[in-house]
Amino acid sequence: MKTYKNYILITICGILAAISVFLTIEAATSGAEIANLDKTAKELTDQKRILEESLVKGISMSQLTEKSAELGFVKPENLVYVSNSAPKYAAKN
Repeated sequence: MKTYKNYILITICGILAAISVFLTIEAATSGAEIANLDKTAKELTDQKRILEESLVKGISMSQLTEKSAELGFVKPENLVYVSNSAPKYAAKN
């Protein structure tokens, strides 16, 4: 009877040890994947910045003017400023 309990105990310990090893490997793999994704995100951010800089450098003011005219934008003749506060000279009731 005592050896039967020992076999059960050894089997349970073996299963727990295997689960522990498996979870350790999974945690290490997840950490490596996260590090790889962080590296890829940084590279993509750098590439985006470089592309935005080259786009800004590649467009001149004349090209912007032409493009805006094609899109229907016009230069305003009169500017009107709108404020949500009442003017100081307005009559108070």
